[in-house]
Amino acid sequence: MSYPHPLRESDALDQLLLAFVLTALALMVVVFAWPGAREDLFHHFNALGGIEPTVPFWAGLNALADTWLTLGLMLPFVLWKPRLAILMLFAAIIATLITHSLKPLLDIARPPGVYEPGAFHLIGHAIHSKAFPSGHTVTAFTAAGVLILGLRPRLPVAVLILLIASLMGISRMAAGVHWPTDVLAGAIVGLASVVAAVWLVGRWPAARHARWPVPVAVFVCAVCALGAPWVDVGYPQGFWANWLVALIGVVALFLGTLRYWPGRWGRRLGAGRFGSRR
Repeated sequence: MSYPHPLRESDALDQLLLAFVLTALALMVVVFAWPGAREDLFHHFNALGGIEPTVPFWAGLNALADTWLTLGLMLPFVLWKPRLAILMLFAAIIATLITHSLKPLLDIARPPGVYEPGAFHLIGHAIHSKAFPSGHTVTAFTAAGVLILGLRPRLPVAVLILLIASLMGISRMAAGVHWPTDVLAGAIVGLASVVAAVWLVGRWPAARHARWPVPVAVFVCAVCALGAPWVDVGYPQGFWANWLVALIGVVALFLGTLRYWPGRWGRRLGAGRFGSRR
């Protein structure tokens, strides 16, 4: 199985991700340095969670950014382009190591640990510590980076993917559990983890040609997708997201079975609309 190195040539997608990371880094520095900016921006975005009709929407976005549900959402892409498997696994490991090293080391208080109940809008359960970086935002941007650097979509699609990941990050402030600096740091960590994974895969031929990443990734993503309705991610008002992930998983497995099943249907789907199996 050949694995084209996504960063072999500089192109518009690389420039887009670099610009996004540098912008997020600059904004994070400004917010940290400007007195009161972190709190003011938090209340600005948190006000979105106080609009009653939108609460299920924000709750669902928070749920989708949970690692379990995000892995479930990755199932169709891993089945469609198996080469994403090794990149996704490496990026997830790197992102997890960075996130869970920084959180206890810095141990920054979250909004529920600073404000009294009623002073802000809270969706879901209250978490008081280990704010930096936002783990949900790391997960969202790790998945976004894998799709962008792994699939190399057209620039408008890449921008859309980043916007969706950004909306998931904003949902953490709308839910009242993260500061804007946490979200910006989460975006940086997520995308940086994917770039590091691309570098690692590009310099490890044995990993590129190994057979184990695909079945491992498919199994993990399938378990997460099919088990989503029975997983409590802390946002009951957004439980629609759990069922959405399960539905996508069932459809992906059905189409994947047709694609890889020996015989006429497998040959037709494998050579047709579902593209290359590599």
